[in-house]
Parts: sequence; structure tokens; C-alpha cells
Amino acid sequence: MTLTDIAGLFVVLLLIALMIAYLTVGSRWSYTLRHIPGFGTLGTAIERAVEAGERVHLSLGAGSILRDDAGAAFVGLAMLRRIGEATTMSDRPVVVTSADGATTLLAQDTLQSTFRRMGASDRYHATSARMLGPSPLSYTAGIPTLLATEDVSVQVMNGAFTQEGALAADFGERREAFVIAGAHDVPAQALLYAVAQNPLIGEEAFAGGAYLNVGGMQRASLRTQDILRTLLIAAILIGTLLRTLGIGR
Repeated sequence: MTLTDIAGLFVVLLLIALMIAYLTVGSRWSYTLRHIPGFGTLGTAIERAVEAGERVHLSLGAGSILRDDAGAAFVGLAMLRRIGEATTMSDRPVVVTSADGATTLLAQDTLQSTFRRMGASDRYHATSARMLGPSPLSYTAGIPTLLATEDVSVQVMNGAFTQEGALAADFGERREAFVIAGAHDVPAQALLYAVAQNPLIGEEAFAGGAYLNVGGMQRASLRTQDILRTLLIAAILIGTLLRTLGIGR
């Protein structure tokens, strides 16, 4: 094994060890999440939609669990659990859409298990999770009809979006819906920042599960990332200092 392989293996083992530590004893350590306005007001927006008999739309984008953008899809599915719980008792529960068949099937399974856990299996409908189109553009083209026919007042976008994500967010803004939008693609994030009232920038798009308090795994992952980020910064500073002093040349 090369030195690079050893270093990579060490980072992976450290990551696993920190995750296990935070999952087992992390609840004893105080930890405060940075305030993100969009997540702070999302709960209130969902409550208003439920009281008004309006829909919450969770858009998972064109991500697939079978490709390299699977992380974005899984984050959206984690958020679906909490949003589904919040809208279970509503006459019009959450509707979730995707451009991928496998992701849609997972969304249906997530919703069904959520309704069963909340004792509302009779309220579950398979059509609450839908595949609007097989491509990013065809998927986005189906969103305006969905927003209008389902009377959507809250649109949560968290998944794999490219430039067409800005168009999807704009559809929600034109209906004066509450829109919170994040994407895994950096250019898409720039467009969403200009279009959506509550954009998610950078890693914020991957922190939805932790901010919605879905489970301990999500918070443990954020804590682990913070530790690794701190160690990386320390390594860079130490390396810079050693170079400046002429050590290791």
C-alpha cells in the first residue's frame, strides 16, 4: 500500500469511529446547529398548509439511487419521513415527485412506512409519490401542472438538480408558495440563490435530515464532518508553518 492509500484508510476508519461514538454517547454532548432561516420557518409553513388544507410538495429532482448523485436523493428521502409525519393527519398529505423510477419506489415505501407508524395507513395513497418525467427537463415541465392541480403552498426542493432547478423553483415562487431549495450542483445553487426565497448553499442541502431532527445518524454525520473539517484545517496550517520554517523541504 502507498502512503496515500494508508492515509485514505485512516480517514475512513476515523470517520467510522467518530460516527459510532456520536451515535452511542453523542446525546450527552451539547451541540448547536447553525441557524438556517429556511429550515427555521419550514415547520411553520407546513403547519399553515395543513391547517389550510393545502399541499406540501417535496421535489427530489432527477437524482437516482443508482448513480453518483445518490447522496442528494437519500437526503431528500430522509426529509420525507419528517414531512410525511407532519402532514399525515391532513386531508391532503405531502406529495413527493422524482424523475427516477427507483427513487420513486423508495419514496412510496418511505411514505407507506411513515403512515403505518403514525397509525394512518388508510390515508396512504401510492400516487402521493410520483415520477413526473424520465429526464430533468420533462420532470421540470410537469411541475407547474402539479402545483396548480394539487394546490401546493409549500415547495421543498432537495435533491439532484442542475440548471433546470431554478425553473422549478420559479414555478413555486410565481404561485407565491413557500419555497426552500437546495441542490448538489454548484451552478444550480447559484441560480437557486437568485430565484428561491430560501436557498440552501453548499452543504446546507445535505443537512436537511439533521435540521428536521429525523434521527441520530443525521446529527452524528454533521458532527463528524465538523471534526474532520477542523482536523483538515489544522493539518493545512501546520503544513504551511513547517514549509515557512523550511522544515520538510
